[in-house]
Amino acid sequence: MRFWAVLLLLGLALAQAGEEAAFVRCREVVGLLRPLGLYEVRGRSVLVLGLPETPLVQLVLARDRPLPLGHPGEGVFPEAPPPWLRELALARLVVRDRGGYACFLVHRGVVVGVLRLGPDLEPRPLFPPGRMRRRF
Repeated sequence: MRFWAVLLLLGLALAQAGEEAAFVRCREVVGLLRPLGLYEVRGRSVLVLGLPETPLVQLVLARDRPLPLGHPGEGVFPEAPPPWLRELALARLVVRDRGGYACFLVHRGVVVGVLRLGPDLEPRPLFPPGRMRRRF
């Protein structure tokens, strides 16, 4: 019985080590995020953040502010990158999902976006890099 308890604790420690590495990688990627485009999608303003030519995160906006994840949004469409981008932070929680990890972007304590990493801890793009036109 002790053998199984030790094995279980070892497995939990290994799982947490993977999530810690994912958190460190998410923090690196979030520090590099730049606005790639601002689009009107079904009456909602959507800001796309990512690395050059690689879209990674979508944020729904209302009155030039990010909305909580899952909120329907409103149709206000700003013309320039919003100043609150510097206020985005990374939540301490990392969740293991199918094929990798999910890290959560927060603005003033509210989750506004999700950054996904593959099992190799590389960011997973929202869609193929050639499909997006720049807005800024």
